[in-house]
Amino acid sequence: MKKCGYCGKEVKGELDFCSDGCEKSYKDENEKDERRIKYFAGGIVLGLLVIAVSAFTKSVFMVGIGVIIMGIVVFLLPFTTPETIAFLGYKRAKTAGRIAGIVLIAVGIWVGLI
Repeated sequence: MKKCGYCGKEVKGELDFCSDGCEKSYKDENEKDERRIKYFAGGIVLGLLVIAVSAFTKSVFMVGIGVIIMGIVVFLLPFTTPETIAFLGYKRAKTAGRIAGIVLIAVGIWVGLI
């Protein structure tokens, strides 16, 4: 059975969304995401640069800081793959992305401080 592209509920027939409200919300969120992708990419690159610098300074603390930066970016801007969105729906995929960000932050704290 096909699922709504926004909320993840089952949809009958060939429709992509369960209601017009879900379709409008999906399109609005996609427009916002398109404007924010540059910040996501910049934050991930910043985290990777901090990790790269840690290779030269041989600082495990800096590795943790880099992972924490990436975790914060993923938490604030939880972009997920189209496959995840198709499987879970847009709203649940965003929640899964935020959970992944929290996990990255925890891993960064664990690596950097322990």
